[in-house]
Amino acid sequence: MPKRCWVALIWMLLVVPYSWSRTYHYSSWSDNPQPYLQAIERPAPHPHEVPHNRKIRAGIVTHHFLASSLMVRLFEQLRDDISPDTIILIGPNHFHHGRGNISLSSLPWKTPFGVVEVDRPKIEKIRSATARPDDTEAFTGEHSVGVLIPFIRYYFPHSRVVPILIDVNADESPLRALRDVLANLLRDPKVFVLLSMDFSHNSIASIADSRDEEAEQAISTLDVGRVSQLHVDCHKGLWLLLAALRDLGHVHADIEQHTNSSRITLNPSQRNVTSYFTISFAQ
Repeated sequence: MPKRCWVALIWMLLVVPYSWSRTYHYSSWSDNPQPYLQAIERPAPHPHEVPHNRKIRAGIVTHHFLASSLMVRLFEQLRDDISPDTIILIGPNHFHHGRGNISLSSLPWKTPFGVVEVDRPKIEKIRSATARPDDTEAFTGEHSVGVLIPFIRYYFPHSRVVPILIDVNADESPLRALRDVLANLLRDPKVFVLLSMDFSHNSIASIADSRDEEAEQAISTLDVGRVSQLHVDCHKGLWLLLAALRDLGHVHADIEQHTNSSRITLNPSQRNVTSYFTISFAQ
């Protein structure tokens, strides 16, 4: 085979597939609606009703599909209460992927219910304030955001997303800059902020319950000073959310649901319990 043919073949095998893969974010569930439809169609308690004089501005929900019923209940409640143009989705960078400890991506997301577009102008605002470049590789295989995006597409098909990953090593300066931008964006009633976060890990149920009681008290009072002491998997994301909500003002936290993996699996002797809350913040 002539040399130029070999060059063309190598380009087709390596460069073209890579460019295709960067058209949008893709996960192992992007073409598999069945787990989501089963979770959505499963009977669930009626969503908690928010007083008419309050509007939900933010929330916290799990990213473990084991607790998908909590996701469904929160999203159904949100659909009844709000119609956001933009959902800012914050999650932990579990595997420390990517180039920075605060990661953004302007790629859309492929889901089994269609493509979720991103809100590029808001991403640019955050990028400018934090001096963070696009970091698409940080989102590869990251379930804290990837698991929730299909639910967003199902319940809010016209909403755009702003995905943000916060690493445990995130620096204070860009984090505070991000807080300022987030608080400003929250002044728009068409913006909703969702923190994807799990609570106590690797303990027995009784210890998890004790830890969760402390977390509930701190979150209910928007006590940013206690965040670092809590047993959660996204400390800096939680600090970011609570600090932005305090800046917004007149925010009330509602604990919607609380459970753990031991209760969900009916295994009271489980040793590596993970606990879950769904929490909404109304103004």
